[in-house]
Amino acid sequence: MATDEVLRFMETQNRPFSVNDIMQNVQKEHGKTAVQKALDKLVNENKLFEKIYGKQKVYCVVQEDIDTLNMENDLKKLDREINEATTNLKAKEDELHKNLIELSSLQKKLTTNEARNNVNDLKKEIENLKDQLDDYVESTENPISNDEKLKIIAEYERYWKEYRKRKRMCKDMLDTILEGYPKSKKHLFEEIGIETDEDVGFTLEEIKLKI
Repeated sequence: MATDEVLRFMETQNRPFSVNDIMQNVQKEHGKTAVQKALDKLVNENKLFEKIYGKQKVYCVVQEDIDTLNMENDLKKLDREINEATTNLKAKEDELHKNLIELSSLQKKLTTNEARNNVNDLKKEIENLKDQLDDYVESTENPISNDEKLKIIAEYERYWKEYRKRKRMCKDMLDTILEGYPKSKKHLFEEIGIETDEDVGFTLEEIKLKI
C-alpha cells in the first residue's frame, strides 16, 4: 500500500521532506493522489508531523524522543534551502534571458568574413575615389584664363541666339503648313520625319543649367 511505502521511506530517511520530494521517491508505483492520501492518513495517525511554510508543506517522522527544537531547525533549514534554490533559479532564468537577447543581437551582426569583404570593398572604393580626385586635380592644375572664359561665353551666346532664331523660323514654317493641312500636327510631324526637342527630352532650361 502507498501508506506503508511512504512511512517506510520517511522512517528510513528520518529527516524532513517536502511533499514534492516524497512524491518523487514513492510515486513510481503509486499515483500522486494516493501518495497525498497516504500522507494525510499518516498525519492523522500521528505517525508523521506536518509543517506548513507559506505554500510549502514539509513532513517528518514523529518520534517519542524527538527533539522539537532540532526538528524546527531542520524544517527552517529546509525552508531556507528551498528559498535559496528558488532565488538561484530566478537568477539563472534572468541570465538565460539576457544571453538569448545578446545572442539574437549578435546573429543580426556581420560575420568576420562579411566584415572583411566589406572592408575590402570600401578600400577599393576609396582607391577609386582617390584616382578620380587625382585626375581632377591634374585637370585643374592649368585653369583657363579670363580671356579664354570670355571667348567661350561669347561663342556660346552666339550659338545660343542662332539656335533660338532657327527654331523660331522652323516653327513659323510648320504653323503656315498646318493652316492648310487636313490632319493633325502630330501626323504632319510623323509624315515628314520631324522630332521636337520635347520628343527627345531636350529643353532650353537643361542647356542653361549645363553652362
